[in-house]
Amino acid sequence: MKKRKRSMLFFLATVLCLSMMAVPAAAMDIPETSDNTIITPQAEETEWIYRKKADGTYEKRLWSITYGYWKTDWIDCVV
Repeated sequence: MKKRKRSMLFFLATVLCLSMMAVPAAAMDIPETSDNTIITPQAEETEWIYRKKADGTYEKRLWSITYGYWKTDWIDCVV
């Protein structure tokens, strides 16, 4: 009988300790916006713009499609 009480006490103590542990972030729900859409990270889109100079050489410049501005100055390149 004494062994049974001790086992039951150990079981209850274990359950109590486990129930007080923090929930990992991965197990939490993903927050939603007010219009019930999930926010996802997006990468910036860029493209290289090429031009031919008067002497026949080429230059390139990086344009940010996402933000609408030049990210580099004109750079000499080989096409």
